[in-house]
Amino acid sequence: MEREWEIDVSVSDIGSIFTLLGIAVTSAVIGAAEIAYTMLWVTSAYERNGKDFFLDLLYATTYTWTAEYVITAGSVILVSAIIFLATMSISLVYLNLLSTKKRRPNLNPLFGLFFLGLLLLIVTLLSAIMLRYS
Repeated sequence: MEREWEIDVSVSDIGSIFTLLGIAVTSAVIGAAEIAYTMLWVTSAYERNGKDFFLDLLYATTYTWTAEYVITAGSVILVSAIIFLATMSISLVYLNLLSTKKRRPNLNPLFGLFFLGLLLLIVTLLSAIMLRYS
């Protein structure tokens, strides 16, 4: 009779829930911003260099500074966006695993992917600065 008013509240690991939700939202925002930023680069290069710019990107033997910038930085930032969107998807799967309580997921690969995406983003921005001012 002592435990008559006791309520069994089983709450999942609240720290992991907030961490996974934060990583999912941050990854989605950064990934979408990187894609939009890449589209801005391509559009501004198209506006500046005219209609033949895309053909020069495909068929040129020597590239201008703008073409090198668009190819290298655009490629790396799109890879980073793909990594961020994969990180978002994995963190949502981990959130589902926490809610169903099948097992507690290992967060180390998720943090590794997130920091790899951040590292690629930093390398892209530094290379853009170095290419622009050199």
